[in-house]
Amino acid sequence: MIVRNPDALDFSYVPQKLRFRDVQIETIRKTMLEPLRAGISNNLVAFGDSGTGKTSTMKYLAREEKAFIIVYENALSFSSLKMLLIDALYNMGKLVGSRNMSYSDIFRGFNLVSQKKGRKIVLVIDEATNLIKFERDGLYNLLRAGEIYSTPVSTILVSMEDPSIYMTERDRKSLGVFSSILFNRYSEDELVRIIEERARIAMVPGSINDDMLRHIGHVAEPFGSARVAIELLQKSIYICEYRDGTSVSIEDVRAAQSMINPYVTESKLNELDPLDLAVLLSICHCLRDDPSTSMSCVLEDVRIVSEQFGVTIRENTAIYRSVKRLENLGIVEGRVVGRGDRQGVAKLIGINDIPVSVLEEKVEALIRRN
Repeated sequence: MIVRNPDALDFSYVPQKLRFRDVQIETIRKTMLEPLRAGISNNLVAFGDSGTGKTSTMKYLAREEKAFIIVYENALSFSSLKMLLIDALYNMGKLVGSRNMSYSDIFRGFNLVSQKKGRKIVLVIDEATNLIKFERDGLYNLLRAGEIYSTPVSTILVSMEDPSIYMTERDRKSLGVFSSILFNRYSEDELVRIIEERARIAMVPGSINDDMLRHIGHVAEPFGSARVAIELLQKSIYICEYRDGTSVSIEDVRAAQSMINPYVTESKLNELDPLDLAVLLSICHCLRDDPSTSMSCVLEDVRIVSEQFGVTIRENTAIYRSVKRLENLGIVEGRVVGRGDRQGVAKLIGINDIPVSVLEEKVEALIRRN
């Protein structure tokens, strides 16, 4: 077993230090929490792509900011905003006698809880897109609760999209002024740092090396999503455990990627001509133990493959064109890297969407069939 603390591999895990979200946390503290201490309620929309740390940031603040009552609710769990607000009352310890409360009753309850506990309330509503689209009357009552019900509750709406795209000028005036904050995608280096920390907490020392962590970060980088990177790490680890391995291998990571985002399909492989298949098989040979390979390895190996399977190759330019076709189909990934010390550049080729051993078997079978 290489896992010692599985909690750190769960998406709901909130680390002690939330990395790369200091700007967003500080903005929320300045625009929401500091004014609320003086009784001034504000509203904020936090938006950004999936996996950019919105939910983790809200749960981190709920854990760290003990001077406030920060209540987290997910809008997808409720049929209406009113039902969500009633659940928030319940979660704050307020016994609710009726499910048919008016907004006046609900916010009177918010006031009673705030006065009893001596703390102001911040309501976080995650997955709020549908509320923004379809619950304008309810949002009007919530976002202007300070004016209508004398209830200083601040609200943070969490959404993947910028909600302004769903609002007319009249909607904005009706709902009042609120701030917004973007959660940008993570960079490759940031994703590597995030999963490094998860791996350190979750795994037995020495059971994953830096190259594998960097590779996972590289695979997840196009999504900019910590969720994708953590899921890749999680699945790679459990695939390794399933085969009784003692350290995560490149094939474990490729298998995890094929489970999350399978892209290499039988139909794609059937589109390839004999030369493409020979070149792809050579790439597989060169990638058996490595995340990436050079064109020099492919050029050397494809000559052997072509003789073995009777594939005619007249010039190296045909091999380069074949590699380009494989890239365009999304079967392989090519990237140009510097050699260092003014030595020019080199092309590296990788396969991330399927274990190389599995792809190798499929390609060999197709070549033999042809």
